Amino acid sequence: MVSQVRARSEQAKEARRAEILEQTRVLWAQARYEDLTLQAVAQRVGLTKAALYGYFPTKESLFLSLYETLLVRFLDELQRHLRLGGRHTPDSLSALMVTLLGEHADLTRLIPHLASLLERNISEARAHDHKHWVLARLGPVSTSLEAALPGLPSGGGVGLLTYTQALVAGLYPMSDPAPAVGAALQDPALSALCVRLDTALPTALRALYTGLSITGPGTAGT
Repeated sequence: MVSQVRARSEQAKEARRAEILEQTRVLWAQARYEDLTLQAVAQRVGLTKAALYGYFPTKESLFLSLYETLLVRFLDELQRHLRLGGRHTPDSLSALMVTLLGEHADLTRLIPHLASLLERNISEARAHDHKHWVLARLGPVSTSLEAALPGLPSGGGVGLLTYTQALVAGLYPMSDPAPAVGAALQDPALSALCVRLDTALPTALRALYTGLSITGPGTAGT
């Protein structure tokens, strides 16, 4: 009887945690990271800020959990496409990645904050759990990538996904500059420094995937 009560309590807690993450996602779609406060999240879900701390003690921990939630959705969708799409070339794989990243814009916007902010204020235990969780989630998709992209070596799928995230982390902020920088880049003389994600990301991913697959059967020994 006691265990049943505890189970219901735990289920209720998990349901509330999921609701907090979903409402954070809604707010995140409308605001920059620096402008979104825990107070705003608490008000959105009808909690006091102190009660919210019982689920997520810091803003970083909240958004790290949101990142994990969004990453699962992205990887599930990528896995579905890989299972249906057969073999890929660097061009077709980069096109698929760009399309999915566009459809999962909440994750794309959050990726640049991962290493610079979200992982900076967590415990060693949380970091250990998070990284092992990521590795486990990447595993199945990595295997599918290695089957889909000829020349990608065994184990290379994790690297491909990691480098893809690194490119997004670097290119997205450059394509969404601060207002003063954006105004400065309106100068035609600075056009070479302007970065547009819709053109820069496909080019960068295509080059990355080509480089990772150059040891394929057609190039072995060259």
